[in-house]
Formats: sequence, C-alpha cells, structure tokens
Amino acid sequence: MPSVGSSREMEGHEAAAAFDRVLLLAFCVVGIWSAYIYQGVLQETASTKLFGPDGKRFEHLSFLNLAQNAVCFLWSLIIAIKLWSRNSSGVAPLWSYWSPNISNTIGPSMGIEALKYISYPAQYCSNSDQTSKGIVAICKACISSILD
Repeated sequence: MPSVGSSREMEGHEAAAAFDRVLLLAFCVVGIWSAYIYQGVLQETASTKLFGPDGKRFEHLSFLNLAQNAVCFLWSLIIAIKLWSRNSSGVAPLWSYWSPNISNTIGPSMGIEALKYISYPAQYCSNSDQTSKGIVAICKACISSILD
C-alpha cells in the first residue's frame, strides 16, 4: 500500500508537469503573436514609407508575408521536434502535420496576390460581418445537402 507521502509526491510531479506544459503553451502563444505583430509593423512601415533614391514604395508585400509564415513554420517544426523527442506515445506522427503547415505557410501569400484581382466592393462585402455569416450559412447548407 503506497504511503501518504508518495501520493503527495506524485501529485506534486503531476502539478509540475502541468505547469511546464502551460509555460510551454504560453511561450508558443507569445512567440506566434509577437511574430504577427512584428510582421504587421514591418508591413505597415514597408507599405507606407518611400524607399531608395527614386522614392518608391515596397511592392512585394506578399513576399514579406511569405517570409513571416516560413519563419513561423520553421519555429513550429523546431518546437514539434522538441516535443516529439520527449514523448511520442499517443501523438500523431510528425509527417501528418506537413500538409497543413505548408498550406498555411503559402496560402496567405497567395491570398494577398489574389486580392489584387478582386474589386474593393467585393472584398468589403465578403468581409462584412453579416455577409460573411450569410456566406458561411450558405456553404454549410450546400455541404450538408451534398452529404445527405
């Protein structure tokens, strides 16, 4: 029969492990948010200031977005490898995350490029709160009718 002291020690170890996971999560969240904020500051600076002797604006903002997403991808890969080396039981294999990570890295840059060919009123309507809710409802209805 385990003693009371050993059960308290186990609870202490479990609490320490949970606290370590919370710290890791907080570290990741802060890292991602700081990267997004820094990218936003860079993008705003690059898009509003004039550069060079000709006084031109930076024209390749989608590349800046791609670079930021690539850094986030590499950082998440480093963190994932670190986590997988610690404990791999009960966790999906690392290769199963490649496809979503690559699409999340490339997708926003492609979206920025695609928006160049969509009129401003169309962009506004798609971003309007009520319109976007309606579009989501229509898409859900279409998908459910296809699946039924």
